[in-house]
Amino acid sequence: MATKKRTAKKAPAEDAPFTAVQAWVKKVPRGKVTTYGDLSRLVARRLTPVGVGWAIRAAKEGEIPWHRVVNARGGVSTDGEHPGLQRAMLESEGVTFDDDGYVDLARFRYRAPSDAALG
Repeated sequence: MATKKRTAKKAPAEDAPFTAVQAWVKKVPRGKVTTYGDLSRLVARRLTPVGVGWAIRAAKEGEIPWHRVVNARGGVSTDGEHPGLQRAMLESEGVTFDDDGYVDLARFRYRAPSDAALG
């Protein structure tokens, strides 16, 4: 009796949320920022804000404008690895920082269309 070879069903692409985050980061225009939490909401919270950070890190060098993503207070979160780089890149795009080192999110936050979540 011949035996059938079982093939495992393919699971949904595990990197789909990463791909969605990276697609959203690409949409943030020059001179604007978004937050890790904003991106989490845009992908229907399939990733936490920390997971969003990992998705950004997973992108190939130069593939996405990672520097346009700031923390919930408008601060940079990359100074431990690249001191001053993110701020300099944002300032070169016209984003300003207050005396405490935060971006004014009311002024510079990118607002995605409300119905645009990739969910």
